[in-house]
Amino acid sequence: MLDSVPDPTLAAKSCCQLINAYLSDPEHVDWDDVQKALDTALKAFDLPPTYIEEANQRT
Repeated sequence: MLDSVPDPTLAAKSCCQLINAYLSDPEHVDWDDVQKALDTALKAFDLPPTYIEEANQRT
């Protein structure tokens, strides 16, 4: 699916960031924390910051 091999350290960091965002208060997730996790995930997979928007345009 993706052409690059992810950076396992950044991928793990992204997962931890997302989990922590929900553990803090599952009813009121701070979307800035979710965005940070997404940004880290994009870096882990060497994807541009606009990847999500571009993928949405393709579908």
